[in-house]
Amino acid sequence: MKKLLLLFLIISTACSSDDDAVNNNILDTIAPVVTLVGDNPQTILQGDNYNELGIVSLDNIDGDISNNVEITTNVDLLQLGNYTVTYTSVDISNNTTIIIRDVIVADPIIGTWTLMKEEWVGPGDWPSGQVRGCFMSSDEGSPDTFLFTETNATKNVWECFQNGELATDINVFGPIYYTNLSPGSYSLDSRNFQVTFSEDFTEMQTPFEDGNITQTWYKN
Repeated sequence: MKKLLLLFLIISTACSSDDDAVNNNILDTIAPVVTLVGDNPQTILQGDNYNELGIVSLDNIDGDISNNVEITTNVDLLQLGNYTVTYTSVDISNNTTIIIRDVIVADPIIGTWTLMKEEWVGPGDWPSGQVRGCFMSSDEGSPDTFLFTETNATKNVWECFQNGELATDINVFGPIYYTNLSPGSYSLDSRNFQVTFSEDFTEMQTPFEDGNITQTWYKN
């Protein structure tokens, strides 16, 4: 009886080992399924920080291998242009999936801006009789606007006296060709034009009148 029981245990162990060997040698030919998280293409404003939106990689054998995805990119946040982010996911059986996200580094100045404040930063106070751009709710003129396309700028100007009375009705300057030199630096009608953007790029400050005036604009 003991011999029969021992023989049964030996046979059972052998069968179990064979089953494990079969299970451990399953041929895996299916590559991971990779899904981008967030926008594609992704738009980032020049001079802003890069924000990796993320990715999900699921494998039929290995499960969630998102943390093992290799990410490579040629994005240059200081230069306008079109770039790519490449995601490479490899499972334990060396099955590979590669997908790409397109990234656009765009000029933050493109759009319509409305004058919200104009300050005298030169020596002394506002010069007597010096007009300003209209921007206050009590001004007789409409708020000045600045429209930037990808290549041209147009400025609509209403000038007011300090008491809000209209000094000059609308004057339209442009469209004027401009080029992006570097973050916050432009060549506007062959003249240097410096811009300081707020952290979220919803406001910008520009010097005016040889730097004696600072204009603050908000993006519509």
